[in-house]
Amino acid sequence: MLALFKILALCLITLPLTSHAYSNCPNNKSTKVAVVQAGSFTDFTKVFRQMSMNLIADGLIKVETKIDNEFIFDQTETWKSMAKASKGGCIEFLEDGLYDGKWDNERNLTIKKELSSRVKNKQDVDMIWAFGTGAGLAFADSSLNIPVLVITATSPDTSGIVEVGEFSSKKNVHAQKEINRHSSEITMFYDIFKFKKLGVLIDSHEEYQLSQSYNVIKTLKEKLGFELEVCIGNLFDKDLTIAQQEFSRCILELSTKSDAVYITVGNGAHPNNYYEQIKPLIDKQIPTFAQSGSDEVRKGALLSLSEEDMVSSGIFEANVVKEILNGKKPEEISQYYYAPLTLAINMETARLIEWKPPFEVLIAVDSVFQSIEK
Repeated sequence: MLALFKILALCLITLPLTSHAYSNCPNNKSTKVAVVQAGSFTDFTKVFRQMSMNLIADGLIKVETKIDNEFIFDQTETWKSMAKASKGGCIEFLEDGLYDGKWDNERNLTIKKELSSRVKNKQDVDMIWAFGTGAGLAFADSSLNIPVLVITATSPDTSGIVEVGEFSSKKNVHAQKEINRHSSEITMFYDIFKFKKLGVLIDSHEEYQLSQSYNVIKTLKEKLGFELEVCIGNLFDKDLTIAQQEFSRCILELSTKSDAVYITVGNGAHPNNYYEQIKPLIDKQIPTFAQSGSDEVRKGALLSLSEEDMVSSGIFEANVVKEILNGKKPEEISQYYYAPLTLAINMETARLIEWKPPFEVLIAVDSVFQSIEK
């Protein structure tokens, strides 16, 4: 009897721990996740944060790292800490699974080759979260044979990531789609000011132009009948000093030939000197619309239309992850996401350009800044 007890005890000791650790997970296994981005961007951090918080609340991610508004996932030590803590959970972040292109075109090409090869040959990645248009274009690839979530990409159905439609045209690929987001804000801008010449800042690299909705802007130019004044520069340059110089150069150039300016996303907006950068437009009393959102309105842009904290976007993506874990294919899940957008206005900027917002604009405003953060 004693010998039998010893044998049973040995069996219990040598049982694989994974069967117990993952017993409450869909399919009784973990899902290994790699995250890829062409470069760091505020919205990527916000959505990742909200996705993680939602999946932690549901018990799918096991972490001890505090996730709050100061949490920035793409800092090397933060990522490694979160990856280690997530081991044993239903979703595990790979310690070497953060692929950050740092807005370096050559680096991003290398990442595309390395991660694609890893997925196909090493086969230790079960899911990819691809943040932004660049990463979406690189990894919306059905041949990888694992779920790929394209998150916060600009106009994925006109940039070539997936085709038009509620459901993905590509096997294993799901792309979040904000319906008519950027066309709506440019149309709103036009309806308010009826500008004849719209100035836009456009990156010299075609892939980054997609992030700036350049294709959408060109379509609206024909539809609404305004002229387009374009300043092309290295606005996503990996060297922030160069990007900021290019941003300032384009602002100055557009101040001489535009009735209004649509300030597109990029690396060139200086975090502490934004007002001085766009001051040439304010001095010429030119209205501005910030594509990136209310943070730039706080610093001096006139208007923006954006999802303030990206909570809903993160919850949407977390639900997509959960549906996939529970057996749905990415192409079977709706890609349509209706963001709760907020209209922001800076009243000091309005005063400086001598524009009095009409009543119909004021009643639509959600966020009002009475001063410019300098």
